Amino acid sequence: MQTCDTLLRGMVICMDPQRRVFLDGYVGISAGRIVAVGKAADCELTAQEELGGDGHLVLPGLVNVHSHLVQGCIRGMAEGTTYEERLFGFYYPMTGACDEERSYAAAMPPLLDMVRRGVTTTADDHFTHLHKRSIDGVLAAVRDSGMRCRMARLTINDPNAVPEGFREDLDTGLQETERIKAEWETELTSVTASTIGITYCEPDQLKQLWQWTDDNDRQFDIHAPAVLDQKYLAERRGWEGGSFEWLDSVGILGPNLIAAHAQNLSPGEAELIRDRGAAIALVPDMEQVLGLVDFDARQYLDTGVTCGLGLDGPVVAYGHDLWTAMRGFLTAQRLGDQHRRLSADKQARWTGDEMLYGSGELALELATIGGAKALMMDDRIGSLEAGKDADVVLIDRRGETHLSPPAALIPNLVLGNGPSSDSVSRVMVRGQTIVADGEHVSVDRRAAVKQSDALQQALLDECDTHRFVRMRSRFKWIN
Repeated sequence: MQTCDTLLRGMVICMDPQRRVFLDGYVGISAGRIVAVGKAADCELTAQEELGGDGHLVLPGLVNVHSHLVQGCIRGMAEGTTYEERLFGFYYPMTGACDEERSYAAAMPPLLDMVRRGVTTTADDHFTHLHKRSIDGVLAAVRDSGMRCRMARLTINDPNAVPEGFREDLDTGLQETERIKAEWETELTSVTASTIGITYCEPDQLKQLWQWTDDNDRQFDIHAPAVLDQKYLAERRGWEGGSFEWLDSVGILGPNLIAAHAQNLSPGEAELIRDRGAAIALVPDMEQVLGLVDFDARQYLDTGVTCGLGLDGPVVAYGHDLWTAMRGFLTAQRLGDQHRRLSADKQARWTGDEMLYGSGELALELATIGGAKALMMDDRIGSLEAGKDADVVLIDRRGETHLSPPAALIPNLVLGNGPSSDSVSRVMVRGQTIVADGEHVSVDRRAAVKQSDALQQALLDECDTHRFVRMRSRFKWIN
């Protein structure tokens, strides 16, 4: 018998190329890596620590491919506001007022939201740099959470989309990216340069930003099409085609590009994205919350484009829950399909023999191996295979009423919004336990909430943004 550090037992959902599920399986872990996966009956390992067993599930750690963690300080304030009200009214002022210490306090609650529900990897896009070390606060929170992170530092400077004071020149942006890369990169954290979207950065500088990522073998993360593209792309860039067609025309659309949201394409752009090898960060929960019934992931998945699931910032991704995004992927797609069907045929009626698109299995793929591929990390994470890093989630199903009976376990997991935090027995990153029995092993959740509450109150006072709180509420709020 061979010895390993940790042995996990239960139903093992591998997400390997064969999509094997061992109803009674095991995962062996040593020195931060998976050393063996298989049927329990074939296990030839003993371990210093053995966890799980009957009634437990073993999954790869979930992967969130899009977020803005500093928005924790304005969580949910999008409700009752227009896009421009929140962007210019309180988003820029309140996040811009976050220095390193404040950014740490803002980022920690959404990080705890994610990790306590099994997310082991997150991407983050940071673009408020009035305080140059604001991003350092977010990275410190990520470090303390124990999660894996791909951090993109976004340079923004187009005067038509970015308020004065929030703009920075390209040289400063790249110098700061190099500084952060030197100070913060580890085995779990990587740093890259990007911008919000095409119309947030001067055209020549946008290409230079991308060139830095290409020269440094990094990913280029961009919102495309961004909300302001239609408003500014033609008049500022002299371009009448689609956003991805423009990116391709200047040589940016390629294997190192990941585009967030990516809805409302021009005809043929999905095939263009596939042919260039770019990836898509789908953000279905945010799209659904904002009532965007034209969400369409199918255009990518049926075409063969690599896709993962993201959450966006806490200002619109309220609970910061990737399980909700999995459910949102299915419901948003099906509502979008129905919207398109009715738009094409006003007399169309539900007949009962339609096959709804997607499945719980597909959603779980997007949140694990799909996200890992989208972030160019699938050689290390996203599935339970020997040789990969041990980013693993162990769930105790025995008290989860919504996961019983178990015949349709994966649909129940996804459409039931995942496991409760209390049932998450372990979350491991590179074999290290960061969550045990629903609680983070080193971060005080209640202290994080207290600090976050105090931060928001201070920012509302300092930035004079109280008018945006509960904006257009019908309730009477009494002190």
